[in-house]
Amino acid sequence: MLFASDLDQTLIYSQSSFRLAPGAIPPALNLVEIHEGREISYVANSVALRLQRLLDNVCFVPVTTRTIEQYRRISLFRRDFTPDYAIVCNGGHILVRGNPDEAWNRQVRANMEQFCADRSLILARFGELQHESWIQSSRTVDRLFDYFIVERATVPAAELNSFTEWAEQQNWRVSLQGRKLYFVPKVVNKWDAVAHVRNLTGRTRIAAAGDSLLDLCMLEQADFAIAPCHGEIWEHHSDGRLVMVNIRFTKQQGIYAADEILDFIFESAGK
Repeated sequence: MLFASDLDQTLIYSQSSFRLAPGAIPPALNLVEIHEGREISYVANSVALRLQRLLDNVCFVPVTTRTIEQYRRISLFRRDFTPDYAIVCNGGHILVRGNPDEAWNRQVRANMEQFCADRSLILARFGELQHESWIQSSRTVDRLFDYFIVERATVPAAELNSFTEWAEQQNWRVSLQGRKLYFVPKVVNKWDAVAHVRNLTGRTRIAAAGDSLLDLCMLEQADFAIAPCHGEIWEHHSDGRLVMVNIRFTKQQGIYAADEILDFIFESAGK
């Protein structure tokens, strides 16, 4: 079996995303990311140990919107074990034993040019509603997609919803995750990259985990799928915007959801 999993707020967590109940004690933690002297991300010790055990029978593939550089900051995948495959930049790049698969990236860029509106058009249209009162900064990731750091409380919801509907017609996806607002071409997606890795490895069954709408495509296509009861997927499920038929949800949210996710993966691997 192949286990494709999102990282941030699925398996690894910043302190601000622990989501502990009042008075709850956090699990024993493993610091897995330091950047510019700041402690960024943690994984529960139990999760780190169980991921290593999982490798005996399962091909574990980290799948993330992080850039190659940001992915390489995660010490867990250098110090404890190194996955043979990793999907970064939301599927725009595949790392094979740490090295980018250049042929895959060329195909993704060709698909962008053929099937999606040019990013300059998307950014120009967004420029009509963006304002310094709610946009703090922006970044373009390897000419694949863009994201903005926003003040979520002051985001103009109606205008953003209208822009999102328009962007969908241009074959772009808009996703608000915490304080990050992503604009991603639909051909730059996690499922296509997971399916490519499946073909490379010859694995016939796929399990997937993730919390955001950018993870939804791989969860919907997987044989076994689970999401934590927090994040975009949970919010859309809870308020009825999306009906999740084949996706299981954890009972706990935050960092304690990661162990439940691995419970599900071990169970699925035995089926």
